[in-house]
Amino acid sequence: MRLPEYRAKQIFAENGLKIPRGRVASKPEEAGEIARELGVPVAVKAQVLVGGRGLVGGIRFAENAGQAQIVAGEILGGVLKRQDVDKVLVEEKVQIEKEFYASVTLDYDNKCPVVIVSSEGGVDIEATARDNPNAIVKELVDNHLGLTDYQARRIAKKVGLGGREMRRFAGVVHSLNSILHRYDASLVEINPLVLTSEEFVAADAKIILDDSAYFRHRSLYQELRAEKRLPEGGGKLRKALAENAEIPTYIELDGDVGIIADGAGTGMLTFDLVKDYGGEIMTYCELGGKATPELIEEAMKIVLSNENVVVLLINLIGGLNRMDEMAEGIAAYVSKSRPLKAEVVVRMSGTMEQEGREILKSQGITAFDNIYEAIERAVGFSGGS
Repeated sequence: MRLPEYRAKQIFAENGLKIPRGRVASKPEEAGEIARELGVPVAVKAQVLVGGRGLVGGIRFAENAGQAQIVAGEILGGVLKRQDVDKVLVEEKVQIEKEFYASVTLDYDNKCPVVIVSSEGGVDIEATARDNPNAIVKELVDNHLGLTDYQARRIAKKVGLGGREMRRFAGVVHSLNSILHRYDASLVEINPLVLTSEEFVAADAKIILDDSAYFRHRSLYQELRAEKRLPEGGGKLRKALAENAEIPTYIELDGDVGIIADGAGTGMLTFDLVKDYGGEIMTYCELGGKATPELIEEAMKIVLSNENVVVLLINLIGGLNRMDEMAEGIAAYVSKSRPLKAEVVVRMSGTMEQEGREILKSQGITAFDNIYEAIERAVGFSGGS
């Protein structure tokens, strides 16, 4: 999972890296107040989990509080590369003398970390690697020795630094390497790393966590989930969250139909029928027989955080489960998540069925009794026949 810039910068600051002064705002008035407190020209930066924000209007500059409020108003509430902008980072505009690129990531071929730096920062590093490969320095980090002081200084020398600047750059590389290990990250990156007249400053920040280590950083993941930053997590993260919620079965494939079933038999029947009707399944989620409103709501959050799911088919048969309780969980998710980014089709049959239908009807969802009708409707929303 990729962290938002402001959260990555908080981690940078906690690990000794210099970042610009600033705070996050969710309203234009807040952005203006932050700029007023800083008392200097500011950058207003959309907090979305994509690169190249500056090229599409996601990073703007303001000379004073009034301009900052206007700029923030133009960015907030918009859509940037298919992501809604609900927060901006307002921070002091950094005075740049020179820009560098610095990162530590994992080299899967050599099974160790690798430091990648360049004297050309603030640009697409992939483009630099293609057009001017000599500007990029790569150093493998020994898994037993770790990043040594002399190695960090050697890296700094290779990008043309000496004296005090060399030592400070080496310190930045050490901090990035420390963050990579401490947070079980797959990438820690600064682009650009700005050299001012006094020090190196992380003008941007990127941290991508290895979702396999979710269990070691639960509080961080939960914090980001509360801020609705979870959808950028990949399949490993969704599977880890399903395991944490004690969902017995969670599988991702390569289609566009999501399935949630309250039992294994119901789930496999639904799976087979969707395939028979020409649908392709993206997610299969089975709740293990006995479910709760909270569990079905959590399952919907996880399944629908996958942007490939265009329709979610929920198949519930009331044996151990009451349909009114299952409907409460579905309704809770739907009411909190409008507008829905995927169609939701429900089939329910069993105890307290009529009460469940009424609950879903209040949220604009019709519950089918006939499984074949429900599957035909779901596959019709998908790319199937």
